[in-house]
Amino acid sequence: MQIRLGSLGLVVVALLVFVGFALPTEVRADEDAGIKAGAAERDVTPPVGFDITHYVRKSVGVHDPLFVRALVLQDGSGNSLAIICADLIGAGFEVCDELRSRIRSELGIQETLINASHSHSSIELGGRTKDPNTPLAEYHNRQHQAIMDAVSEAKSKAVPVKLSSGRSDVQVGFNRRLVNKDGHVFMGVNKTGPVVPWVNVLIAKGEKSGKPVAVLFEHAAHPVIVPHTSKLTSADYPGAAVKRIREELGDDVIALFGQGCGGNINGFPLRTTHENADSAGRKLGDAVLKAIEESEPITVEELDVRSARSWLPSNDPPKLDVLQEWIDGSQDNADRVAHLEKLRGLIDRRENPPPRRFDAYALMLGKEWCLVTMPHEMFCQYELWVDDAAPFKRTMTFGYTNGGQGYIAVDEAWKLGPQGGYEAGSLPNWSGSGSMSAYFGPPRVGSEGIIKNTVSSLWTGR
Repeated sequence: MQIRLGSLGLVVVALLVFVGFALPTEVRADEDAGIKAGAAERDVTPPVGFDITHYVRKSVGVHDPLFVRALVLQDGSGNSLAIICADLIGAGFEVCDELRSRIRSELGIQETLINASHSHSSIELGGRTKDPNTPLAEYHNRQHQAIMDAVSEAKSKAVPVKLSSGRSDVQVGFNRRLVNKDGHVFMGVNKTGPVVPWVNVLIAKGEKSGKPVAVLFEHAAHPVIVPHTSKLTSADYPGAAVKRIREELGDDVIALFGQGCGGNINGFPLRTTHENADSAGRKLGDAVLKAIEESEPITVEELDVRSARSWLPSNDPPKLDVLQEWIDGSQDNADRVAHLEKLRGLIDRRENPPPRRFDAYALMLGKEWCLVTMPHEMFCQYELWVDDAAPFKRTMTFGYTNGGQGYIAVDEAWKLGPQGGYEAGSLPNWSGSGSMSAYFGPPRVGSEGIIKNTVSSLWTGR
């Protein structure tokens, strides 16, 4: 059977097609366009009696709870990212790799950034186990589930938002590296040394409500104002900053603290009182609120997430006669001697200590804003360099993200060799943070260039 339509019938069909099909398609396109954001948090305070790190001591109570907080961002093209900020001292690559893989496979979020605040009055993000036969293993499993739950809730709550970014001057710490008359680096308060004197802020406000959904803020300084003698679990100054922000914006706003490149910056005054940590946090929180007031809208509505990996070489092993000198000078310490014998084994096999993994990520919104993340305890000079070199109107930089294997200094510090201090000293300086590790010291001079080339590759061609 053939159906013939007159001119009026053709008009009716055309109208039906327009009204019934074209219009809903346009509505769906409008709903899917732009950026969506959702945020959530979970309490991960460890039970009383667990070890606080660092210095290690048994907790007898809680000054303020520890949280993991998640911000999920999505765009109309299907790109998605989870940013997790944890009130924990740190995490290794293996743990972060597992969590990021789970989030991708179970929650469908393409990329995840896991940042640790590095509070020295907290605990680490540990590995998950299928057989948690100890209270610590059970707690680590709870950490993982808390992160998964926070990200899942954040994704489910995602709504269209308008993003804006800001910066405000603030400083809660000082450079901690000083040089004595003999040229040796020691730890103290260096008020003329480099620091990151600001807080960077990203604000997500609901498109319909106009109210903040989440505030992501970043500053660079070790959370070490709580004294190492305190046996109370604490998030240190970042926890107090979150509390201050919520006093003004409301408890329903998720405020996420990201630790910047604070490897050579100590919160001030170092290891003093909980009250001083709270005061520093409120100061930081006030700066965040000011940055929010002065923030500028971000107009780009497409997420661009990129990553790059490189390897930072370790120092070459010493000559055998030099190694023997180190062994002879360590006869009063069996652990050091055993460690140096492992180094002898590398020399005999004509091998070098292993390199350090370095994964860099960038979340870019056009040329208006960029979040750069790096692993490890990065020196503040890297954040200052990103701010100067990156081709974006505004930047935010995280260290301590997606894993870590100790301090990453700069060439100037590594060139000092054994005199380079805690963060950068090489053998026979046994106080160097990497001396007793599988790397037998810090990265090799020249690694600074590898790092900068890796990071800058993320924005090359933009």
